[in-house]
Amino acid sequence: MVLATLACLLSFGVWIRSTLFLVWALLLVTPAWLVFLKTYEERELEIRFGEPYLDDKARTPMLVPGKPTWQ
Repeated sequence: MVLATLACLLSFGVWIRSTLFLVWALLLVTPAWLVFLKTYEERELEIRFGEPYLDDKARTPMLVPGKPTWQ
């Protein structure tokens, strides 16, 4: 969801032809969002779901989806 939202922000910046919006999205929004995800959301999910979440986290990339691994 995060990757799609960032792609939408960048697409919107290109669509309105705003360099300032693109710079804002790339240099301010993206790093802030990633820091939030790593520091707050992942910690909260670890507390909430425990070991099943940690197993899933180990198999799943953070932003860019990879090749599915079926077990």
